[in-house]
Amino acid sequence: MVAVFWKDLRLLLRDTTALILSLLAPVAMITILTFGRAQDAGAPRPLVPIVDNDEGPVAGAFIELLGRHANVSLMSEGDAVRVVRELNRAPAAIVFPEGLSKRYLQGQASTITMLTDPAQGIALGNVRALLLGMDRDAAELADPLHEELLVYKDRNVTGREGSPKSREQNVPGFSLMFVLLAVVFATSSAMHDERSWGTLPRLLVAPARFMQLLVGKLGVRFVLGFVQLLVLLLWGRLVFGISLGSSLPALGLLTAAIAFATSALGLLIGAVAGTREQTLPLSLATTLGLSALGGLWWPLSLVPAWLRTLGQLFFPTWAMYGMTDLILRDRGLEATLLPVGVVALQGVALLAIGLWTFRVRYLPR
Repeated sequence: MVAVFWKDLRLLLRDTTALILSLLAPVAMITILTFGRAQDAGAPRPLVPIVDNDEGPVAGAFIELLGRHANVSLMSEGDAVRVVRELNRAPAAIVFPEGLSKRYLQGQASTITMLTDPAQGIALGNVRALLLGMDRDAAELADPLHEELLVYKDRNVTGREGSPKSREQNVPGFSLMFVLLAVVFATSSAMHDERSWGTLPRLLVAPARFMQLLVGKLGVRFVLGFVQLLVLLLWGRLVFGISLGSSLPALGLLTAAIAFATSALGLLIGAVAGTREQTLPLSLATTLGLSALGGLWWPLSLVPAWLRTLGQLFFPTWAMYGMTDLILRDRGLEATLLPVGVVALQGVALLAIGLWTFRVRYLPR
């Protein structure tokens, strides 16, 4: 028993890089999760576009109160719709109607329109909570606002009726995460299996170039990721009743781009890892970290602004943008071209770097 213990201990210590990575990967994950879900900093201040058609004292008092809890920006109604619908930078915009102050002073009710994006369900709920809290803050003013005289009416500007179910946000995110985990680890470890099985020398003497062999192996992982992601989304459709959007070509194109970029990431990790044992901690740290940064676990509106900016540098964030536009906003092929393009370009970059790294590290051998 003691001999077996010392033998396994020596084998473990032989690959010190894998051991160090196994220790550092959880540290990196804990750091990202702590920053992403920091409660001390509180919820980020939402951007709330304001369309002030009234320009009176009541609207002015409301804007002043709202500015204490949110980043208020005055703009035209067209710009407000663009910020909410096209740029998705705000969960809602508030439109004060003309003559609001006059009707208020006469004791007449007015309707305040909210231009909403239900896809940002949690952030939209935070804005509504701010509006409800205006009564408490308004009591501090000489001319308080009364809820009975102000009626709020939602107008959806993203093309999807009603509020999205939480499952329509969770199923795509978790599906992307599991595909990342499965494809990245399978791709990276498969690159080292050829060496441990002794089949790599046979492949190298085969009538094909080294790069062609790698791309061929990568193609299998691409098909696996493509099919797996579609199966998970279809399962969500059949079992949980989530929407898959109104454009099947857009869904297929986005799924293909995600599978390609994920396979390329696995190739790069396999090239960076010196041994098969190193692929596991590298794959876990990379995929789980990108899941946290990319909004696969929680909406990006809940994390600090600097972390949201950092997440936009990686393709899972753009993949989730595309899924949100398809499933929650019911947009078509045109709306997904930007996310698909970003994901595909990052996949090409990862593939090029991975092939170059493999050529430098293994081809001379």
